[in-house]
Amino acid sequence: MPNPENVTDEQWADYVFHRCGEPGVKCEWWYHVPSGTWFIAERDNCTDRFVRTYLYGAEPADG
Repeated sequence: MPNPENVTDEQWADYVFHRCGEPGVKCEWWYHVPSGTWFIAERDNCTDRFVRTYLYGAEPADG
C-alpha cells in the first residue's frame, strides 16, 4: 500500500483500481454505519463467505 503521507492522487488511484484481484481470502476494512464502528472482515472473494470479523487492534478469534 502506498504511504498516505506522500502519495499522489494518481498513485493512489492506481493502487485502488489496478491492484491484483486474485481469488482468495482478503482482509478488508468495513464500516458499520449505525454504531460508527470500523472493523476488519476476512472475506473469501470467490465464495463471498466471511471467514471472521474483528475490531482493529483486537486479537482475532479463530474462524
